[in-house]
Amino acid sequence: MEGNGGAHPLSAPGMTEASMDSASVLVVDDGDDLRRLVAIALRRGGFEVVEAKSGEAAMEIIESRQVDVVVLDMGLPGMSGTDVVRALRARPETLTLPVLLMTGSGTSQSVIEGLDAGADDFLAKPVRLDELVARVRAHLRSSAAWSRLVADELRVRAGVVAALGHMTLSTEPEAAAEAVVNEIAKRTEAPFIGVLQVISGNRLQPLATYSRGSGVSRGGQLLQSGRGNYLLAKAQHGPWAEPAPEPEPGEAANAFFSVGMALVAGAPIYAGDTLVGVLNIGGESANAVPTLGEQAKLMAAAIDYASIMTAVAGPALADRREAVDVRTRLKRELAAHAFHPVFQPIVAIETRQIVGYEALTRFSDGAPPNVRFAEAAAQGLGEEYELAAIEAALLEAPNLPDGAFLTMNVSPAVALAAGKRLRRLLAGSTRPLVLELTEHVAIDDYAKLRDAIAALGEIEIAVDDAGAGYASMRHILEIRPAFAKLDISLVRGIDGDELRQAMAAGFQYYALRTGCRIVAEGVETEEEASALRALGVDLGQGYLFGRPEPLTS
Repeated sequence: MEGNGGAHPLSAPGMTEASMDSASVLVVDDGDDLRRLVAIALRRGGFEVVEAKSGEAAMEIIESRQVDVVVLDMGLPGMSGTDVVRALRARPETLTLPVLLMTGSGTSQSVIEGLDAGADDFLAKPVRLDELVARVRAHLRSSAAWSRLVADELRVRAGVVAALGHMTLSTEPEAAAEAVVNEIAKRTEAPFIGVLQVISGNRLQPLATYSRGSGVSRGGQLLQSGRGNYLLAKAQHGPWAEPAPEPEPGEAANAFFSVGMALVAGAPIYAGDTLVGVLNIGGESANAVPTLGEQAKLMAAAIDYASIMTAVAGPALADRREAVDVRTRLKRELAAHAFHPVFQPIVAIETRQIVGYEALTRFSDGAPPNVRFAEAAAQGLGEEYELAAIEAALLEAPNLPDGAFLTMNVSPAVALAAGKRLRRLLAGSTRPLVLELTEHVAIDDYAKLRDAIAALGEIEIAVDDAGAGYASMRHILEIRPAFAKLDISLVRGIDGDELRQAMAAGFQYYALRTGCRIVAEGVETEEEASALRALGVDLGQGYLFGRPEPLTS
């Protein structure tokens, strides 16, 4: 049979005292006399009554028509009263259907079993009929109150859905928070609304707030540690509502919980599983102590608008927090000098004599240097990291063999932006120095870069990764470096690849015409070294000649 779900309280969201008199009560008892007596009393009380002699028959009735309350004998044959209760509680549409048990066993254990199965109340036999009618009315009133609460919540949530239809939401967190705060302020009489982001160190900072005295504003001061910790602890356990806590000593008059609120609700803002923010809404109450209904309505609004913030701005808040965390970590590692230089020899391929060294950087946590320097550049710390690496190499350079030149990596951006600082670092060295341009992107103003390099003094330039892309080729043509380093992709397997040999020969011809010297990078085999030597490439660098190693004092 097809059920209409009428047994669920949501089937009668508008139930009133008057409509309760026409509510339907199902009486289930295998004893004809008692069942009829109970039915007569309930009908005299103004209820519509349906009767069933067994648990199976009761379930069929519930499937086929609306029932608002069940009065149920525990000692039924076949499907017992406890079995009926369990079956009702297992179905979503009857999960909250009021059930009153009648028991004549005289033992507390049977009552406990029934209540544990999900019954709402019980009456001992012989049943007092006036008490039965009163208890049925009481449960219907509770059901009606719950229905009104759910209906109110649905209206609030319908308003949120409607708001989404006309709100223009930005993924920029402050803008999204301001729009949400404005919307809540228009739709509620909340004395205070706040959307906060979780920043580095698990602190809370407002994105946007509203108070009756100040209206809507973006940003704000970090919350006091006690208040921030309190809200974070609440949010980590999910949405909540409660009577408003007392203001903290010294808390501003328009700050959280300091604007005469009776209650407050909050909900977390997430990015995936990460807590990235908290939404708070203050509320007023018509009662000395806020009712559970008032708290539930406010919490529903907090949940819904926090969900909007999660969907719209959660990823941006997570990215922002991650960026701050990364920047904090990078600055801490830089201050702790959590890195050290290593030096790889550059040799004359013919004689294997060391003529120079390239200074490279190794990080204490094992991070690949290209990844760490890219992280630093993305956080605006590229200049600091590059200069710190150069300074560390120069401090150890006096321990290198006399006469060997030292090449150090620098990006064109740092050469342009940090010219004075770089010049001061380089000025104290008596060793021949080479700056190796490492960035593989086009340079907007080569004339400006040439001037910046010239201002550094007696410094030679090398261009890295020659042959690896357009940018490195353009660098060679525009800068006219003293060294061009053949990229490992050209060197690897050059002894057996005529095309690689042809390209290397072209670079070597360029070197002869301009006075530039070619350094082959990534040489790992004697066969590669022999092929390079045959092409006229006289300098090499790679594992065949030596790995990057720290200096031993």
